[in-house]
Amino acid sequence: MKKIELTPEELDRVIKLKKLGTSWLRIQHETGINRRTAKRAYETWKHSQSPEVLREARKDVAAKAFLDHLKSLTTLAGSVVTNLSVPSSIADMEKNAEQFFAWLWQQNLLWRGVYVSSEPQERYNLSQMHIYTMGDPQCFLMGDPQFNILENQLLFKCLQDHTRGEGIRWDALEEWKGTRDKCAKIVPKLRKETSEVVNNLLKQERETNFLLRVKEESREDDPAKKMAEAVLREIWRDIHQKKQEAEGSWFQTISKGRGPYFEVYVRSRDETVLNFSGVTDKSLAEKVTSICNSAANKLHRGEMVESLQDEVRTMKDATEKLREILNPVKLTPLILRTRCELCPA
Repeated sequence: MKKIELTPEELDRVIKLKKLGTSWLRIQHETGINRRTAKRAYETWKHSQSPEVLREARKDVAAKAFLDHLKSLTTLAGSVVTNLSVPSSIADMEKNAEQFFAWLWQQNLLWRGVYVSSEPQERYNLSQMHIYTMGDPQCFLMGDPQFNILENQLLFKCLQDHTRGEGIRWDALEEWKGTRDKCAKIVPKLRKETSEVVNNLLKQERETNFLLRVKEESREDDPAKKMAEAVLREIWRDIHQKKQEAEGSWFQTISKGRGPYFEVYVRSRDETVLNFSGVTDKSLAEKVTSICNSAANKLHRGEMVESLQDEVRTMKDATEKLREILNPVKLTPLILRTRCELCPA
């Protein structure tokens, strides 16, 4: 059977469609040319191209790959700097630098697969692998976290390679790590001391079985623990926001309602610590409020809080230095004129 030859116009259309990634079946549908005939003509054309044409095509591919590389590096830099900020939760400060980066490299720092809109979105968790069933009981696994960790680490090394020879010093990152390590040692000690101070103040109450009464009236299994946690959070909030509360203003007693619906709250600035429902006597709540304020005042004047204030200040300064040097406006021209071992062009 004689082979069907395509006209130049038909071949040109097939080539354009295939370059767009169109399937052979779709090409057959759009052109009316049998997919096997179209494929044979395309393969013949491709093999006939001169080395110069192929080199030009490879240049286009390399240029696109480099743009993807540039985007990955600037996106990674932004994600890293954002996560270096001092956390609002003191619990997060108990990770040292090594533990923090072990966690960070697991995250979706390149924002792949994340839909960004003006509406609030659920946080993307890359540590969870997506499982697609391929028949029972066979499974096909995607999103291996180890690949994600390795990619983030390799790209971060590329980022450092691109910037080191351009007068960019990474001393600020080492300073940040050292400060983070110090905070990770101080916070557990402060947590323990806060618990001890609160418990000692509770024991000093002259009322017999005072803590038992607080437990019964507030319906809390461990009110001393809740009080200590609230005190610690308030102290950290002041450290984080660079504020200095006046003596006795950390916690307050709030009451509302009448009769059987009367309620008394012990509140910090942002949360209810204990709730005494159906109690018309405010004195119990006021004593709890006084204990929380006394504990906060005492701890805030201590050496550990002063040390944390100094370390947090240093950490914020180091983060600002990194935010400045890794800003995309400065970073992009540096990457364009330098090379790393993974640069595609």
